[in-house]
Amino acid sequence: MRKKLAVGTSSLVVVAALGLSSTSAQAYGPTADSLGCRLYFGDTGTGSSPSTWSDTFGLTLSPATPTPGQTVTVTFTAAAGVTNGPAPLNPGDVPVIVKIALGGSQSGSVNLNLAAYPAAAKDPYVPLGPITATGTFVAGAAGAATATVSQIKFANATAATYCSAAGDRDQKAAPQATTIAEPFTVFDGSVHVTAVSGQSVSTHARAGNTITYAVSGLASGATLSASLKDAAGNGTGEGSGTGSTDGTGAGSGTLAVPAGATTGARTLAVTDGVNTVVTPITILGTPSIAITPGGGGAGTSVTVTGTNWNPGSAVAIRGYQALTGPPPPNPTSDAPVGVTASATGGISGTYVVNAAATAYLGASSGVGPSTLFAVAAWAASADSCVAKTGTATTGTCGLSYNLSQTVTAGNLAMGRAAGTGNIVLSGVTLDGTVHTSTGALAPITVTDYRGSTFGWSLVGTVTDFTGTPGGTIPKANLSWTPACTGTAGATNAVTAVAGSAGPVNGATLCSAPADTAGTGGSFDASAALALTVPTNQLAGSYTATLTLTLS
Repeated sequence: MRKKLAVGTSSLVVVAALGLSSTSAQAYGPTADSLGCRLYFGDTGTGSSPSTWSDTFGLTLSPATPTPGQTVTVTFTAAAGVTNGPAPLNPGDVPVIVKIALGGSQSGSVNLNLAAYPAAAKDPYVPLGPITATGTFVAGAAGAATATVSQIKFANATAATYCSAAGDRDQKAAPQATTIAEPFTVFDGSVHVTAVSGQSVSTHARAGNTITYAVSGLASGATLSASLKDAAGNGTGEGSGTGSTDGTGAGSGTLAVPAGATTGARTLAVTDGVNTVVTPITILGTPSIAITPGGGGAGTSVTVTGTNWNPGSAVAIRGYQALTGPPPPNPTSDAPVGVTASATGGISGTYVVNAAATAYLGASSGVGPSTLFAVAAWAASADSCVAKTGTATTGTCGLSYNLSQTVTAGNLAMGRAAGTGNIVLSGVTLDGTVHTSTGALAPITVTDYRGSTFGWSLVGTVTDFTGTPGGTIPKANLSWTPACTGTAGATNAVTAVAGSAGPVNGATLCSAPADTAGTGGSFDASAALALTVPTNQLAGSYTATLTLTLS
């Protein structure tokens, strides 16, 4: 077992051990590795208590491929951290200082720091916890470079521990570089757009245009590929451009903007297979215009604006008639107004509408198949007109008005005179024969003020007659003879029809037909009633309920 050394009240010795693994192409680790360490009592003495610190280490640079003058952040990590010695430690007793040596195209060193280590109080012989130490440097000249951990110091004020490559005798004074190293490249390549077919500028392109580009600082004699990516140079590339470089790493190529390419702020990304350079470019979408106001009478001045036109191009604004065949629509007699698209593809102008046939305001640019065209609907106003223009002595104009009226539907309803809800049939005296008791259903007035084409019906239902103290007369014994006429003085659209004479239950008293020409009016329905009383009916007082339903 390795000896553990205690010094003062805060001491440190490395005792952890882990295996080895391969390094990463993008950064060193996390990879298992081992360092040699010695404990020093002050800055002048020789080291004692040699030990080995085995852990999983990492070293990363961000950005991984900096440009000259760019600030680079270097981060060192250790997964487990060192193991404490025989004395407890307070938080921050052993600040960590990691010295990074720069090589290749870069020179000098960088100190990475973790001041608060350990993060919490630690008992003897326990791991002190993971380490993340950071520092920065400014990238120098372009070229291949390396960043190497040359020394790690656990800066306890009483006894500092120094770690570097295993086997060092005096690591504080002459540290040997560790194998924790990350190669990187300071890259100074560039790309710029030299021309765009169909455009007078090199900052904008649209689907179907070909972008011509030039590069420098890439690999010599390389085959290049180009695509469109998002504004940050990331995402899935669109399009498939080609190119090549000469012996100096300079070259050129082209990229055809594909149909359906994402519009807006984009980047042209060109790669030699290892390094990628980008430059901003805007992909134009479908041209459009907006008009204010959107309509009016003759002589209305309209502000016309638009986007996604070819920067610097000539654009004609004019009125167009309603579309009667294949687009575009025919122009009106009003003369066009010319404007020039801005450097970002915007247009703005004023156009006066005079022609009564104007159905659209439109803008066009170019000739032949490459013509760009956009329209906005124009609402010709009926609220103003010009009868005579200027000093003309002839001409007329007219304004028309649209009249409207709302007719609100009334109800289908019925009503009866007060006190007519009770019907008393004539009495009979039993004498061994069948008797008929009679009565009358007083008029019920049906009013149909719906203003519709619908009909209606008034249907009766009745219950059995129940006697007191006993006895029943079936409801089928009650019959009626309906009558139905128009209410005196009423103006009716249809003629109501009385129901057929016969049993009351389920029978129609009165109805009015549907009529496509319209229905409605006021109608009076009534009926003569007759109740057949059987020969041997129990004597008593009988009652039943007659219900009329309007629908």
